[in-house]
Amino acid sequence: MNRLESFDIEEADKFMKILTKPLLLLVLAFGGNQLAHAEEDNWGSLNNQAVALSQQGQFTAAIIAEKAALQVIQGTAASLPLDVAGIMSNLAWLYSTQKQYALAEPLLKRVLAIKELILGKDHRDIANTLSQLALVYRQTGREENAGYAEKRAAAILAMP
Repeated sequence: MNRLESFDIEEADKFMKILTKPLLLLVLAFGGNQLAHAEEDNWGSLNNQAVALSQQGQFTAAIIAEKAALQVIQGTAASLPLDVAGIMSNLAWLYSTQKQYALAEPLLKRVLAIKELILGKDHRDIANTLSQLALVYRQTGREENAGYAEKRAAAILAMP
């Protein structure tokens, strides 16, 4: 039996672990920017696909595409937090359309935290997220929370 025939999965795994770091360093040295751009194109394409699917009423397929976009963007070193928040917001909306409020709520809370940290607590984009969160609260019978989110959103929108 030659060496190639006896090459098993454990050996392959060890081999890949040995090669991964040097290959990553080479990619970053010579083409890291192109790799980041390719990843951006990938999550952007998945996001666009999710939007198109949702417009066609194919919400389950749209959720799958948006979850894939979120996974890609979270694994992208050059991703911007507001881009991540945008994908999360889209996914939360898709969950809401399917009455999966328990999945939508934590995403919206994370989106709100990201936006508040980057944009400030009184930015107009915060009002949009608060309104979306208020709908989730209302659909899950938490009127007090919904009222607070709606009032806060209205106060932000009323600012000059």
